[in-house]
Amino acid sequence: MKIGLLIYPGCVVSGLFAFAEILEVANKRVGKPVFSTHWLSVDGKEVAITTGGKIPVMTMKAEGALSDTSVDALLIPGFWTNHQRDVELAIDAYQPLISALKTLPAKTQVWGYCTAVCIMAAAGRLEHQQATATWWLADFVQNNYATVDWSFSQTYTFESQNRTASGLNGYLPISQALVEEHCGQDVLRDIIELMIIPKPEKSAQPFTQIKLMKLDDKLLRGIYIWVQKTPATELTISVLAKHLNQTERTLARKVNKLTNLSLASFMRLIKLHQASESLIYSSKPINLISDALGFSDDAAFRRTFKKVSSYTPSEYRQAFQR
Repeated sequence: MKIGLLIYPGCVVSGLFAFAEILEVANKRVGKPVFSTHWLSVDGKEVAITTGGKIPVMTMKAEGALSDTSVDALLIPGFWTNHQRDVELAIDAYQPLISALKTLPAKTQVWGYCTAVCIMAAAGRLEHQQATATWWLADFVQNNYATVDWSFSQTYTFESQNRTASGLNGYLPISQALVEEHCGQDVLRDIIELMIIPKPEKSAQPFTQIKLMKLDDKLLRGIYIWVQKTPATELTISVLAKHLNQTERTLARKVNKLTNLSLASFMRLIKLHQASESLIYSSKPINLISDALGFSDDAAFRRTFKKVSSYTPSEYRQAFQR
């Protein structure tokens, strides 16, 4: 199987190296070249590689241009970003890449992980298909690519021509599935043991976004602490603004700028994340969790939890309980 590894400015190249190494170990294990990997760029020219900053740390030569090379499948790594507002700018900057993806033969499989899923969606490769993405991209991709069947509770999805995975280690489920499909379960097991690589989790915790946000900014941490201590029925923007000694308008604007969420939505997510922690780490009945966190109505809590996380509280506990 001939697989193209796409490099482009701003991409996180480390996963491509690991992906290629896993497939090469599979070749050695079965004693024949089941997979071949080929480094490609949009125009066939070398690409400056960074590690999150603006200054290139190295350049990589491509073996060919995307439009001039015939491969069975193309793997696209994510690009460096840490906020939804940067994704839209990146998509605009990557229009030449997106145009090149649109011209690929229909038979060419396209695989992407982390933020690369946005590039796939922008190129129309995911329309009316199931796909996943890193959880903090949920609002962005749902608003911009509504024809895709987004499934954020899964860490990877495999369609006939496209594969998507969440997170910077999304190359792992893609590579491991390939090895199992083409070389068998025994070979995959041997590689996992030899290389000491983890088996990917099939499900993603929907509230990871909140865990990351609370560590990133002093204001968000303050809101997080206040919401955790306040019963759900008493969560109002006016009381929070007074607590933080800010106007409601200013506070709402700051939170939206930092999170791309309304202040009310951000508070609701924090409270539901608090509930999710109780579901994972305790065996308390769901109605007692709802009551302890100050929700006025158990049925309303269940509906809201399902709407936000795509799980009922019972399903969430079954999927993630430790």
